Amino acid sequence: MPGAKILIVDDKPEIVEFCDQYLLRPNGYTSLVASDGRQGLEKALAEQPDLMILDFRLPGLSGLQVLQALRARHLNIPVIFITAYGSEEDILAAFRLGVKDYFRKPFDPGEMLATIERILGETKLQEQQTRQQRELGKSVRELSTLYGSSVERVLNRIVDAAVAITDSEEGYLLLVDEKTSELYIRSALNVGESFARGSRLKVADSIAGGVVRGGKSVRYSNIDDSNLFKVKTGYLVKALINVPLCSKDKIIGVLGVDNRYSARNYTRTDQDLLSVLAEHAAAAITNASLYERTHRTLARRLRELSIMQEVAQDLNSLPDIAHIARTVLHYAVRMTLAEAGLVGLKSDNQPEWASHGYIASALQSSSWRPRWDGGAIGQAASRGKPVLTSDLMTCEGLTYALPETRSQLVVPILQGERVLGVIDLESTNPGAFSENDQHFLLALADRAAIAVDNARLFDLVMDEQRKTKLVLQSIADGVYTVDCDLRILTFNPAAERITGWREEDAYGRLCSTLFRNADDSESSHQASLVQQALETGQTVASEPDAPPILTRDGEQIYVSSSVAPICDRQDHIVGAVVAFRDVSAQRELDQLQTEFVSMVSHELRSPLATLSAAIELMLGSPQDQELLQKTLSIADESKQRLIHLVEDILNISQIEAGQMKVQPEPVTLLPIIRRAIRVAQASTDRHQILLRKPDATPFVMADPSKLEIVINNLLRNAVHYSPEGGRILVRISRSTTGELVIAVIDEGIGMSKDNLDRVFERFYRVDASDGRKVYGHGLGLYISRHLVEMQRGRIWVQSREGQGSCFSFTLPVVEERDIVQESVAS
Repeated sequence: MPGAKILIVDDKPEIVEFCDQYLLRPNGYTSLVASDGRQGLEKALAEQPDLMILDFRLPGLSGLQVLQALRARHLNIPVIFITAYGSEEDILAAFRLGVKDYFRKPFDPGEMLATIERILGETKLQEQQTRQQRELGKSVRELSTLYGSSVERVLNRIVDAAVAITDSEEGYLLLVDEKTSELYIRSALNVGESFARGSRLKVADSIAGGVVRGGKSVRYSNIDDSNLFKVKTGYLVKALINVPLCSKDKIIGVLGVDNRYSARNYTRTDQDLLSVLAEHAAAAITNASLYERTHRTLARRLRELSIMQEVAQDLNSLPDIAHIARTVLHYAVRMTLAEAGLVGLKSDNQPEWASHGYIASALQSSSWRPRWDGGAIGQAASRGKPVLTSDLMTCEGLTYALPETRSQLVVPILQGERVLGVIDLESTNPGAFSENDQHFLLALADRAAIAVDNARLFDLVMDEQRKTKLVLQSIADGVYTVDCDLRILTFNPAAERITGWREEDAYGRLCSTLFRNADDSESSHQASLVQQALETGQTVASEPDAPPILTRDGEQIYVSSSVAPICDRQDHIVGAVVAFRDVSAQRELDQLQTEFVSMVSHELRSPLATLSAAIELMLGSPQDQELLQKTLSIADESKQRLIHLVEDILNISQIEAGQMKVQPEPVTLLPIIRRAIRVAQASTDRHQILLRKPDATPFVMADPSKLEIVINNLLRNAVHYSPEGGRILVRISRSTTGELVIAVIDEGIGMSKDNLDRVFERFYRVDASDGRKVYGHGLGLYISRHLVEMQRGRIWVQSREGQGSCFSFTLPVVEERDIVQESVAS
């Protein structure tokens, strides 16, 4: 074999030179040389040549010792012994150590060269056979582990193994089609996709067919170009092996390999190896096919069970006859090869139909209608048994109006012996439905019957439940129910709105987690009420002084609650129903009203007492003019306070009743503001009220009397909240949006950020930071806000504690040209 490395170990230079220069190199071999036994062993270990020519008698180590050292290291390098003096015992010992041949010196070069080629060829063949045996063992072991794999994978691995162990260019596996007596290619390697997908061979007139007929393997080699033959349709090869695949004494196919381009011939060993592989392959195919059939059956059954779970969920999701018909039809078509379908359910003696496929098209485009008393549907409905028709063309006695249908499966939906409806599946192909399909439809029909019965029962109680639900949803009170473990079961919309908890989030939670006391998050007054109702079996209600609770957003609210136990038919307590309402606003209103009544009583009592004292003084000293004048001034001030209080009460009552009316008109602002400043300035000698305005003040659209109330309230508020006196500035300016802005700015006590958001609320008052009470009744700013907004304006406040406040409001501007145009038009 040209290119092989050959090590020459001899102490005679002439022998080494002859072998190297005249025997090996001219024939394409690579030669290595060593002149003694030790050097030869070192080179053999380092280079691992393909062959050694070893002299028997060598200095250092003898040829026999070199051979023993190589075998001790498990190096099976082929060796040719050359000797001039060796005895028969030495030669026998060398053969026992695996020497391939020996020559006595001098030797014939031609014989030596032939022996070298023979030994190298045998070595290569032995290596090839070892590799093939190893590949075969590996493939057999792998096939034995492929049980449970798909048939496709098993077949592909068989073909891969066949090509590997025979060192072939192509491989294929043909299976017998018992219906057509043909061999069809089931798996292939390197034969081309189009051929592998469509090739079929006649058993009667093909090489592979001959293997099937005779049950024996065939091997063809040494086929020259002139004798190429077609092993497959239109496919020429130079060598091939075909072996039968037998399962239980029955030939199920053929395993084949071939060489299309290479001239390499197959040996008997190749054929035997492929036959051994075929035996294991047939068993693997049988096992995989059985597993796949079992797996398909189990998979279908598992899918049917899974589908039935889906069916139950879908049918229970909406207890409606039309929905049941559509759902049943959907799953019936989904699990079969039906191209069209029909489900009919009797509802109040009128059938409810659901259709699919070309039946639906026929119902829409023609006058055809399904009938309960005709064809397979009529048979199934009248007999209460399924009707499976593989081919309507060959079935006498079953006429059908739709010409497309060739196969049909009809299953009745039964409740006891009463027919509730039918499931009808149809296809344009004969034999489209099987016994498995019928079995599935019977199970589906049972589910449908239960769903229909449940739907009818559901309809009987729906009206009452709907009424109850409407009541719960419409009432303003929050209502929820709990079980005996205080876990929430239902939660009406009002309860969601009051607490901030959605029903889906509240469900299953302890009521103590949703209704925690604001002052002690570890306890729940409402949970205590529920527990009391469960223990006593009596209705209980919360006390007026019940602690507030926290909503989901952390807001503190007061609720008034009532709890009643829920009992079953045996009067066992199974839970409780809780009704509650948010009374925070009511409590706050009660508090404000109490404060307002107290304030009004005080505000009325104080001026009246002052007036009473003033009258007594004047009656007691009618001649004292100075005292009389001072007393009249005090009485006038008390009178004004009474007037302001009464006006505010009247204004707020009109606003609350929706009776306050505004009549906007173009107004000159300055006279109203100056008049309000004069009135306010007359009421105080500790304040200086100033006006800052632009050179030209435009008209505004406002109600003059309501505008004056707003300005008077803001100035009076500035005086009250500047108890130490100081300047009060009224500033008029234009905003960036063109509105007129009127601001009243004081240097008083100011207010904190917490007060800014509530200062315009009814009855709300801000006291000084040092605890001093500031005169006022909490109505002026509330009235001002409403009057400004009714005139299409905005009002706001800016303030810092201890630095005064700035109350601003806007009014829409009216240009003079618009006023002139309106006057002309009038």
